[in-house]
Amino acid sequence: MKCPICKDVTLLMSEKKGVEIDYCPECRGIWLDRGELEKIMEKEDTYIKKEIKESNHKEEKHKKHKKESFMSEIFEMFGD
Repeated sequence: MKCPICKDVTLLMSEKKGVEIDYCPECRGIWLDRGELEKIMEKEDTYIKKEIKESNHKEEKHKKHKKESFMSEIFEMFGD
């Protein structure tokens, strides 16, 4: 499939944490197939609930570096 923005650049596909993402290596646009956004949102919701549950079981002084969210992990490959 061609990038809707660049027109002549073929999109590349990447699978990250069970979600397939099409992206343009030129403009770095990200394109999701039907249902992929919902899948990402469900995984993010599960991740947040897990983090809240874990943080409720730890004392503040024992907390380590804050983990990245699921969304930041899945899209880290598209960052600068």
